[in-house]
Amino acid sequence: MKELVCENWTIFKKSISWLEKSFNRCQKIDFSKEEDIEKIETFANRYTRSVDILLNKFLRSLDLVEAEEITRRLDTLIRAEKRGFVEDYELLLNMKNLRNELAHEYIEELFLEKIALVEEYTQLLFNIYKKIEEYMQFYGYCKDT
Repeated sequence: MKELVCENWTIFKKSISWLEKSFNRCQKIDFSKEEDIEKIETFANRYTRSVDILLNKFLRSLDLVEAEEITRRLDTLIRAEKRGFVEDYELLLNMKNLRNELAHEYIEELFLEKIALVEEYTQLLFNIYKKIEEYMQFYGYCKDT
């Protein structure tokens, strides 16, 4: 089980690294340029991937390692709050909902309206990552990753 959480931790760290690169590229975007729109789409895709990895892989594998029941996904989010990763588990629900909206958004104008929220949640995701990193170090998980 510990190997699975370490594998998912590594995957999450890589996704955050790629998300950070896209986030930095999108700080001074010109919404009229096609190449900038592509940067935004890449950024949004990396956000959705990072949220997916966090919620559906990493947190669930951490629950397994810590012998928690993983019958309800909501419980996984609540435990993330109890572990100190977020102040309110509903933030993770909101991140997931935005992830789902972006995955099904086909109209460019509506997609672009959500980018400000993607930026806000990305910054929060970076903070969550730091808290998880401290947690992983404190409990001695994945020392060699």
